Amino acid sequence: MCADRPSPDLLLARRAAGGGADAWEELIALYGERFYNLAFHFAGSAADADDLTQEIFLRLHRSLRSYRGDVPLAGWALRLSRNLCIDHYRRARHERRAVALSEEVLARLPAADDPQAEAQRRQQLQEVYRALEEMPEDLAEVVLLRDLQGWTLEETAASLDLPLGTVKSRLHRARLDLSGRITARLGARGGSALVPALEVETC
Repeated sequence: MCADRPSPDLLLARRAAGGGADAWEELIALYGERFYNLAFHFAGSAADADDLTQEIFLRLHRSLRSYRGDVPLAGWALRLSRNLCIDHYRRARHERRAVALSEEVLARLPAADDPQAEAQRRQQLQEVYRALEEMPEDLAEVVLLRDLQGWTLEETAASLDLPLGTVKSRLHRARLDLSGRITARLGARGGSALVPALEVETC
């Protein structure tokens, strides 16, 4: 490909910024579900997630003209959405977020065949969200993105605008911090089962 030729991402952004309805529909199809899932984890309720998703797309529409194509559009868009979600998360952090988020996330989980294992997993997840409320924001957000939202390390690094090595070390510290808090609440068995609890698909 010629080095001067615009990338497909840049062409798509230009078409959408120029009012192309088909391009905008393509952006919604590409990112709508991921934006909503991200918003849900940070907002704490379906209603707030709907509002936050709308806000993300409004910001995306207003910002598309500033996209230069020097980074993948997905990473650029997700970083923008992450910034809005983090702002919302910080505002709502001390507003009874943990209880509401736990209940709604748990309601969206597929039920397990073993009722006892299901009850244990849900108890662990409830404690995860409560513990996240107590953790430093930089540690909590990397767990939200990587473990609860299921982003890859590369996506998480791009969204947080951090080197991959920094994200890896921060995630390691965050998991240790989180596991310690879970252990303090549930005992050694609950803390050791933390990672399996985080790896369930929540959306």
